[in-house]
Amino acid sequence: MAADQYAQLFADAAPRLTRSQALVEAERCLYCHDAPCVTACPTGIDVPSFIRRISDDNLRGAARTILDANPLGGTCARVCPTELLCEQVCVRTTQNGKPVEIGRLRRSRVDGVMDRPTSALLTRAPATGRSVAVVGAGPAGLACAVGLARLGHTVVLHE
Repeated sequence: MAADQYAQLFADAAPRLTRSQALVEAERCLYCHDAPCVTACPTGIDVPSFIRRISDDNLRGAARTILDANPLGGTCARVCPTELLCEQVCVRTTQNGKPVEIGRLRRSRVDGVMDRPTSALLTRAPATGRSVAVVGAGPAGLACAVGLARLGHTVVLHE
């Protein structure tokens, strides 16, 4: 298969927003108090908080908010059906029929920070001296391993 044909067939359906596009999209958020998008998110990401950080141009803080709730935030930003979850209940949908593009905002921030790692986004507590085995390297096992490691435990991941 030719490179141009490959690129066309496997093009990203929802490409990452540029920094300026993300800033414009973030300004559409109403930062709801009891945000239905947070309730609809299976991982409980504080959507208004990370979007506010984007609108304040605190891109690293936005990524940290996402990754604190979901260590697989970059992966989930690609595969999560946001149009059926957080974006479906976005109050902007009832106002003008177009929700805030939460999934694309999430992806743009996590990817943007991962493209230019300067220091660790997630902090680790002092070592506890305990070792924990996690069986299964699927999404739940990986998230569990990250959570335990952040608490200071040594984690051994078994597949």
